[in-house]
Amino acid sequence: MFLIAVVAQATVMLSISSDHVLWGVPVIAVSLLDIYFLTRSLVRAPKSIDTRLSTFIISVGATFGFSVVAVLIADPQIEFHLMQVVEQIGHFLAILPYPFVVWSLFCLKDCLTVVPEAHAVVAHGIYKYSRHPLYVCYMIWAIANIMIFPTLSMIIGSLVQITCLIVRLHREEQLLLKTFPEYSEYYQRTGLCGPMYRGKL
Repeated sequence: MFLIAVVAQATVMLSISSDHVLWGVPVIAVSLLDIYFLTRSLVRAPKSIDTRLSTFIISVGATFGFSVVAVLIADPQIEFHLMQVVEQIGHFLAILPYPFVVWSLFCLKDCLTVVPEAHAVVAHGIYKYSRHPLYVCYMIWAIANIMIFPTLSMIIGSLVQITCLIVRLHREEQLLLKTFPEYSEYYQRTGLCGPMYRGKL
């Protein structure tokens, strides 16, 4: 339901002004892909799933953290030197992850889930270079949102989201290591954030 609301909001923004094309079109495309692959994953029983309530809460925070803040809280922006430059860099960072998110989604397909589930070891495509490209992209988006909307609530919401992403990432990896013996070898040879960083967060 949340993703449907995001698509509706992005469509409305596009109809109001063409200034939102760079933001709206990718948001609509990625949200529709999310809905499609999440729906497919519902009909496929996982080999294992993390059913802890804390994991569910963390997963929701990791997925929707800054979005909830952006919708519910409208506090004033924090003024600072070079604000416009930082905002422009933020806009660039906000657009940058979209090709990698789409690539990741087509690699994951019905392994895409909201809470950590063990369906299979995905090690092809972009996952040859990064164990968690979607998490990396979500963290970049969280940072970009702080740069574009420098409010106290956005800073707090985005930092909470990044923290939730890191915790969810670790719980997902523990689940995969426990479920699939072959994941250990993949874990050892593939960097968390690509070849530049091979360790843990």
